[in-house]
Formats: sequence, structure tokens, C-alpha cells
Amino acid sequence: MNSTKSRRIAVLLAWITALAASGQEPVFHTWSMDQGRLEISVGASDAPLAVGSLQKPFVARAWAQAHPEAASPRFLCKGGRACWLKRGHGELGLTTALARSCNAYFRLLAEATPTKLLADTFVEAGFAPAPSNADQAIGLAAPGLLRIRPSRLLEAYRELLRDPWPLGEALRREVLAGLREGVRIGTAGGLATWGIWAKTGTVPLDEQHTVGFALAMDEGGLAMLARLQPGTGAQAATALATPLAAHRPGTPVSKPAGDIVSVRLFDLLPAVGFTVRNASSQPIPDGRGFLGPGASRPLRPGDRVGPGTLELRAEGRGLRRRFQGALQVTSGRLLATLTRRAYVEGVLAAELPDGDRPLRQELGAAVLRFLARGRRHVDADVCDSTHCAWFVGQGPRLDWTNPAQAKENEGAIETLGEMDWARIQAWAASPGPAFWTAHCGGSPLSTQRVWGWGEASAPPCPRHLGSVATWVRTLNRRELEQVFGTDIETLAVVPPPGVWGLTVLRKGEGKTYGYDEAHRRIAAVKGWDALPSPPSRVELTGDGARFSGEGSGHRVGLCLAK
Repeated sequence: MNSTKSRRIAVLLAWITALAASGQEPVFHTWSMDQGRLEISVGASDAPLAVGSLQKPFVARAWAQAHPEAASPRFLCKGGRACWLKRGHGELGLTTALARSCNAYFRLLAEATPTKLLADTFVEAGFAPAPSNADQAIGLAAPGLLRIRPSRLLEAYRELLRDPWPLGEALRREVLAGLREGVRIGTAGGLATWGIWAKTGTVPLDEQHTVGFALAMDEGGLAMLARLQPGTGAQAATALATPLAAHRPGTPVSKPAGDIVSVRLFDLLPAVGFTVRNASSQPIPDGRGFLGPGASRPLRPGDRVGPGTLELRAEGRGLRRRFQGALQVTSGRLLATLTRRAYVEGVLAAELPDGDRPLRQELGAAVLRFLARGRRHVDADVCDSTHCAWFVGQGPRLDWTNPAQAKENEGAIETLGEMDWARIQAWAASPGPAFWTAHCGGSPLSTQRVWGWGEASAPPCPRHLGSVATWVRTLNRRELEQVFGTDIETLAVVPPPGVWGLTVLRKGEGKTYGYDEAHRRIAAVKGWDALPSPPSRVELTGDGARFSGEGSGHRVGLCLAK
């Protein structure tokens, strides 16, 4: 049994035990709709229910109709009486506000929407009575809670997923991104799975107890609603995980377990021509027995070495890396396993080797939040390229601008002290950035622009307001054809709004590459720095192509430049 499932079961058992001790029996009901067929669990009915925060997507729709040309607002949630999270959610946009179910944000939207339009939107969705104020619209006011039949609620959410909005379609995409993020970083995290949209709600039951709701949908047309009495929305999501998995066989659990992180090393290269050396003073386990202190040997498919202090080398390429952990060679890849602290130190050594202490602590917290979002690869939590994060372990820090040969940068690798690590872990538990970039260039991008999910807008960088850092790179005709093939007719950057893409037209047929894939392809021919960030402009020239843009990294999240 995997550890995420074990923890989920342990939480449920502890909760059930506490209820039994108080003399209460939990009641759990589900409603599911698949291909138009409604199934209701024993003891439940299709009678109207109050569903709390499950109303919030409809508040967003009403606001979008009232402000069809406006971008969704950003808002600073300070908590207190304004939100269920007393310490506040911090600054957020629509996507994160929905994922974290921020009351203060959606009250702001409801108050900025004409009352009649708000009421009409809820009536059309199937709620009754119509809301007359902001608190009723976000599912808080009692008495006067809105109610809806579970079957109609499931259908309304499926319409949200399926049908474009005549007014405010861009905001609908943000709402869907928020429902995705709710599983990864928000109140629906107990579902512990990717590839679904989900939302939770909590409704007062009496002075001491609440009823929890969770709703989940997938691309196959399945929609499920759970009600847990007594309970919270987060607890209902945890309870829904098991029946949801029964309807979706083979659903993977996504979140990394415990303190161990798995990392693809030298991910842009095949795992050939490497040797491993025991850099510790003690023998370490080896699939062939033990590897003595200072001893080294070539790596072969299927090898397992460590745990211990290991050093990898590929002499022909000038590659060298030391790290504390274990290593295996599997499926043509070098896969390391190490602690979260060792991973954070390795990212800090790569991304911010000489940054000031507060900024290094900010980055460390962002790395932990990034890991908490879930596995990025099928066989590993992360890789060491810019697809995930630049990681160099205990060094050396290599400059791989030439794809055939790396060179070492000068400077010692700094480890984390106990006080720094404690502060990083504490900060990581609070809302904050989960992504970072070497330099925003004065023009930060949103996660939606680069990867197609998350927030549609990016907050301005406090360090580089009005300070634009530009770059230009060129590929000659031979290099361009190595990357994308022959007979290239046009190159174009997909214009915003939308996900960044590089469209290549060859022989009348176009193909669009996302930033990660475009960077990977160009780096294999031209070097790591050949595409510093998603370019703003690209043009064919007489002897190749010219790319230009701002900043470095993906230009998303915490800016690390001074």
C-alpha cells in the first residue's frame, strides 16, 4: 500500500475514532453521474441541499458577465473575520482563490456584481432561493442558505467544464484551472490524484458541527458529489477518494511521499559514459556488493549504488556532480533519491549560489511548495533541467552553454544551517510562490501563459519595475534544421492570450511546441543558454532564425535577480 493512501486511511480512522468517542456516527453519501446516468448511494436522495463553497464558480460567472472585458482581479486576503483561514491567504488571483476557497476573494467578486445579475446566474444554475447579498452567494449566510438538487449541481458543473461562456470565456478557463489546482494545492487535496477538477464546501450543521461536501469531475464525463455529516469539505474530499478511485481504475496517486525526493540527473543526456565514485570515507552498498572509499567504476543499466556520498563523472563531456543519496540506472536514465533538504540545497547551489540569506530562504520555501504540488514525471518527482528546477547537488556548478562540453563555475557550494532550514520549512507552510525564475526581465509571465494552467496574470516584480533585461539569440540554417527539420516556411510565437508556443510551419503543415519542448530541442544543438526564456519574438532570417525575449528561466514566480 502506498504511503499517501496509508496516510489518508489513518486520517479517516482517527476522525472516525474521535466521532465514536463523542457518541456520533458519521454519515457519508455519494451521488455520481456518468454518461447522463445518475447513481445515488443507499440512504440518500435527490432532495435540494445547501452546498456552501461549491457555489463559488457561479459567483465567478456572474462577475464575468458583469465585467466581460476585464481581467480577473488580484486581491490581498488578510484573514481575520473576512475568511475562514484566520492568517489569510495572502495575495492571490482567481485561480488560486478558487483552489484555496478564499471567502474574502469571492465576497469581493459578489459585491462587485449587480444583485439582479448575481441572482439570475444562480437561478439559471438551479439554485433556490436567489441570493440577495454577497454572503448568500458564497454559501455563508444562515438562515437563507441557497439549495440545489445534487443531480442539477452535477450537471451544472459538467456544463461549466463543457460549455464556453458567451461573456468572459477567459475567466471560465481560470475557473477550470482553479478546480484543477484545488486537488494539487487546495482544499480538495485529500483526493490525491491528478487529471480531475474538484471543489469542496462546508456548511453549518449546528453550533458545534458542520457538513462537508466535495465534488470531482474528469474528462471522461464522470462527476461525483460526496456529503459527509459531520465533517468539513477537506474531510469529504478525503472520504471521496476511495469511491472516486473505484469509478476510475488505475488512477495514480500523485503526491510525493515523506521526506524522499527522486530526481532525474543530467536529464537532457542519455545515461551512457558515466562512472560513479564513492566520495565518502566508508564502504557503501552496491548492487554488486560494496564500493569502497574512493573507489569508482563505470555505470551500467540496472545498477544501484548507495546511499552515500556519490560523485558522477562523464569525462568526455566535462560533467561532474556530487550528491548525498542513492543512485540507480533505469530505463536509460540516471535516477537519484535523496532527502528534501539535500534537494533544496542542490537547487539553491544552482539557482542562487551567492544570493543574500533572506532571498535564499525565500527560494528554499518555494522549492518545498513546488515539491508539494506533486510529481512532475512518471518515474521521478523532478528532473534537474529547467523543466523542473536546475539542480547541482553538492556541486560543482556547471555552465553548460556548449552541448558538447561543460565547464565548472568557480565558487564553493554553501550548505544550509539548522536555523535556515527551520525557517525555510516554516515559510513553506504559508502561502507563497511555488515557482521561481533566474530573472523576470522586468516582464514576468503567468503559469497559464507558460504551461497552460494556474493564474492568468502574474504580479509585477518588486525588484524590476520598469527595468527590462533583453536577450537575442540566433540559430544558423544548419542548426535550425537540426532542431526542427528541413523545409521550414515560417516560425511564429503564439500570441497572447493563450499558452506560449512556437509554431513551426513545414511543407504546409504546422506544429506548435511548448517552451519546455522548444528549449529541450534547441539546447541539444545549441547549448543550455540558447533559449534563456520563452521568447517574445522570433523571425526567419536569410541564414537561419533570430529569437529575442526578456529575462531568463521561465519568467514565472519569485525573481532571483538582484
